[in-house]
Amino acid sequence: MSGRWHIELWRIALGVLPAWLLGMWLGWAGWLVAGALATMLVWHLLQLRQLERWLATGGARELSGTSGVWGRMADDLARLRRGNRKRKQTLTALLGRFRESAAAMPDAVVIIGAYGELEWFNDAATRLLGLRPRQDIGRRLTHLVRHPAFTGYLAAGEYGEPVEFPSPVSEHLYLSARAVPYGKNQLLVAARDVTRMHRLEAIRRDFVANVSHELRTPLTVITGYLETFGDDEQVRASVSTARTVQQMEEQADRMRRLVEELLMLSRLETTPATVDDTRAVS
Repeated sequence: MSGRWHIELWRIALGVLPAWLLGMWLGWAGWLVAGALATMLVWHLLQLRQLERWLATGGARELSGTSGVWGRMADDLARLRRGNRKRKQTLTALLGRFRESAAAMPDAVVIIGAYGELEWFNDAATRLLGLRPRQDIGRRLTHLVRHPAFTGYLAAGEYGEPVEFPSPVSEHLYLSARAVPYGKNQLLVAARDVTRMHRLEAIRRDFVANVSHELRTPLTVITGYLETFGDDEQVRASVSTARTVQQMEEQADRMRRLVEELLMLSRLETTPATVDDTRAVS
């Protein structure tokens, strides 16, 4: 038992003992003791009522008029309240700095809740994803960004790799988005503009495909002439010439295989993968 309760028990004893002694002298011991206990009970109820009112107001003002164990309890509650207020101010300041940093980022940053509803997003999300600050808070993100690649990415719940998709603002604007678990049952989604990289990749693929097709025709012609030379009896009769034609055929065949590999690579890059996991493992 703590010291404060020892003091409270002594206060009760000092209140009841005189009443009992006076009652023994007057012959009303039971009545006087009951009256003393009733008075103490009323006092405790008044203290409890005052504390309850103070708590109901959120501790907006200092609690006065309490004493004893109730006063010490009020002091403890006030101390806890001050500590909570200080922690709340610290967390509010940290959250403010985070939002200021996120707002200054060129990438879109979105925080969604447990049910996919929008809780907060920065200015870049308005520019890249078309989110509206006043109208869209509380709405589901997948109802606003409806591209199947993005909605499927969020529904799958596997966020190891980013997903690319055209922006709802413009089909010519390509985004790369990645989700990260954040807070309690929340997700932080970051999306960045990869339009330039997407265009450069498309240019590279087109270049490889075009160059491969352009090389294929002259290589076919060269190979045909070399085969003709190889079948010529005069060429066969000359060892040095035959050797030269053979080396040219080998190099032409090497270039042909290279062109075929480039064409295969171009087809693989432009065709969606349909290989299932079982075939991939085998």
